[in-house]
Amino acid sequence: VLFFPWLAHGHLSPFYELAKRLSKKNFKTYVCSTPINLMSIQAAPDSAVELIELHMPPSLKLPPEFHTSRNAPPNIGHALMQEFQLCKSNFLDILTSIKPDLLIYDLLQPWSAKQALSMSIPSVFFGTSCTANYSYYHHLDNNGFAEKYPFKAIYLHDHEKIELRGYNNFIEDVGDGFLFGSFNLSTEIILVKSYGKFEAKYGCHLSALSKKKLVLTGPLIAESVDLDGTKKSNEIMNWLNDQRKFSIVYVSFGSEYSPSKQQIYEISKALELSRVMFLWVIRFGIGEKEISLKEVLPKGFLDRTKDNGIIVNEWVPQKRILAHPSIGAFISHCGWSSVTESLYFGVPIIGMPFHTDQPINARLLVEVGAALEVERKPNGIYMGTAIAETITEVVFNETVYQVMKKRVVDLSNEIRANEEEALNGVGEELRKIC
Repeated sequence: VLFFPWLAHGHLSPFYELAKRLSKKNFKTYVCSTPINLMSIQAAPDSAVELIELHMPPSLKLPPEFHTSRNAPPNIGHALMQEFQLCKSNFLDILTSIKPDLLIYDLLQPWSAKQALSMSIPSVFFGTSCTANYSYYHHLDNNGFAEKYPFKAIYLHDHEKIELRGYNNFIEDVGDGFLFGSFNLSTEIILVKSYGKFEAKYGCHLSALSKKKLVLTGPLIAESVDLDGTKKSNEIMNWLNDQRKFSIVYVSFGSEYSPSKQQIYEISKALELSRVMFLWVIRFGIGEKEISLKEVLPKGFLDRTKDNGIIVNEWVPQKRILAHPSIGAFISHCGWSSVTESLYFGVPIIGMPFHTDQPINARLLVEVGAALEVERKPNGIYMGTAIAETITEVVFNETVYQVMKKRVVDLSNEIRANEEEALNGVGEELRKIC
């Protein structure tokens, strides 16, 4: 089985994890991506998965360090999509060489499924977001905003609405839409990284819309091997060891998003106003590594909060952090990989979604009682006062916190109990297709 994810870490990681787990069930698995992407998973101590390098053509616009969306500047997204498609002939060579029995492909490369199908290789789409997200956007693609989505908890504000078909200018072989063309090309089933009964109604709706059987993969939480022995990660874990149970708010917005200076200022203001203990991860994009924290934080902030928390501007062992007993809540952008980890380790979520699937993810979590969402201004900025109010409601309102904590612990137990069953189901369905 050849796995071919999009160039984002939140896509590569679940693709690789599914490949690893299937390799332990007598599947021969390959993962194909760019060299810089594969570097991030080569440290994993599992040699059963074979990594296949996909080389993008030389480009002045996108040098090799930009052949991933991880920590990349936000303005290169469309260019990366277009440059990625220039790999079509290279990918065809890989298909010809490996001759897989099955291709598992991602959202933004329907062309890869068409290549495989032209060689009589079945292809299965693997979605790395929640079923509510795909269900909502599939409904929107079919009906526009004229027909209401049947589930009131899931919606978009006007400033969050995007025109899916606008992406067609950047994606080749889209068929009847880049997202749902990808669904239509999938052989018999679609895989989705979902894992709980709380999404059941959205799964049924998605299956009806796509006319495909929906197969859930489970959470696909990777083992925490992520360079955990680095000096900085050890310092973080030692600091957490000294803190009270559930006393720390972890703040992180994933590997794909770098908050603006204005947004950093507002988050800083919120942390001061709420007087919460915190661990805050600030990431800068490639090319911005030399920016110091003092340049982006309010004057005197580090001194005023030195007894309340720590700020890190590099990689951290997120899974180990979320699993630590001192972590009480997670301020998150609500990327599906991050919130999956938060649910898995039973940590309540304070949602600050920014774009793509994040607003839908956040509203799903609010619906099931695992999160509260911060109110956002129409200009896209979260104000410090609104963030502080939500932090206070979650962390310092004992009644609210206990209800949320019990809910995420229940969800964690449900997710963990069904992991192996979900994976066995995936294996059975793929063997039918192969």
